[in-house]
Amino acid sequence: MLKLIENLPDDVVGVTAVGEVTGGDYTSVLVPEIESRLERHETIRFLYVLGEAFSSFSADAAWQDTKVGMRHLTRFDRVAIVTDADWIRRTITAFSIVMPGQVRVFPTAEIEVATTWVSAPRAPGTLDFQLDRERGVLVVEPREGLVAEDFERVAQVVDPYIEASGKLSGVVIVAEAFPGWKNLAAMSSHVRFVREHHRKIRRVAVVSDSHLLSAVPGLATAFVNAEVRGFPAADRAEALQWASEGP
Repeated sequence: MLKLIENLPDDVVGVTAVGEVTGGDYTSVLVPEIESRLERHETIRFLYVLGEAFSSFSADAAWQDTKVGMRHLTRFDRVAIVTDADWIRRTITAFSIVMPGQVRVFPTAEIEVATTWVSAPRAPGTLDFQLDRERGVLVVEPREGLVAEDFERVAQVVDPYIEASGKLSGVVIVAEAFPGWKNLAAMSSHVRFVREHHRKIRRVAVVSDSHLLSAVPGLATAFVNAEVRGFPAADRAEALQWASEGP
């Protein structure tokens, strides 16, 4: 069976395995809890304790475990597994290669360390942004490699505005060069953010002297509905005015 661990942050789902874990434990305990948290958070964290009281997984439990992992693969920011079982440690270590978030395995003696690590406050992000509510324009300035939290923070500000007004007039991206992503989870969050918002943005201005970013407007038109235009770094004010006008 699976027992929920209480007194964790709201974006952390924690369970302890006791005896045999079955597929029914996943469908009745774990899946509803994960789905509930994902309704409130863009990404979540997972603490799985397989201590001395744990004995085995049933065949259907293993299948349910795989389905849960694949269904929400890009939305697990951190996963902490607590176990002394070598076969579980080896399996998790091998599987962690394809996980976009961070995965760590802890011995049972370090359950407090695991809990602290999986519950640690999220990084403040690497993206500066400001929503000009009067003009309906979002200005974003990446400082370094993007992280998943960047897009969560932007969505928390932008989504209520879009819900109230219907759309953003425009987005102005100011960058010396594209900073890239810290990890696959960040890239996945970026893609998901674009997919969920691109139909609600009228214009996108890319302000940069980078030769690479200067090619973005031409490429972006194949993926977004917005009108996209590039501006040299010296024309930031012009870019802001253009983005605020909208078609």
